[in-house]
Amino acid sequence: MGHRFLLSAALAAVALAATSASVDAQTLLPDGPGKAEVQKLCSTCHPADRGASVRLTREGWQDVMTRMVGLGLKGTDEELNAALEYLATQFKGEAAAPLNLNRATPQQLQSIAGLLRSESAVLVAHRTKTPCKALEDLKEVAGLDFAKIEKRRDRLVCF
Repeated sequence: MGHRFLLSAALAAVALAATSASVDAQTLLPDGPGKAEVQKLCSTCHPADRGASVRLTREGWQDVMTRMVGLGLKGTDEELNAALEYLATQFKGEAAAPLNLNRATPQQLQSIAGLLRSESAVLVAHRTKTPCKALEDLKEVAGLDFAKIEKRRDRLVCF
């Protein structure tokens, strides 16, 4: 369980970052032990390079990976641990885990995402019908100022 927890957190964080899909994962993911595991595990649902712009503490990567396992990520304990080590080493930071806009409370949407009360209500109503898969999915939501999302992009994710 501990190994799966660790890898789960790291893989979830990889899912959180919003980077251009046109950029090759080989370019964004630095060489190192665990790179192959990240590419293998993460690319089953999204481009493996999505986490390249995210910087998290080890605990943040663990949380992300735990969520990914909960969403169906499959891998051996060895693969999960290797991916966690890679992400925690290559993409370490002091930031807390980004806010998932599909699960955030209205208060979090206002305080962290900087939305007005009316905008948070619009987003909550929209995600009930259509959860976002990427921040760009929210550009066309009527009543939501996407510039606010864009401004805080480094702290916000959809998954």
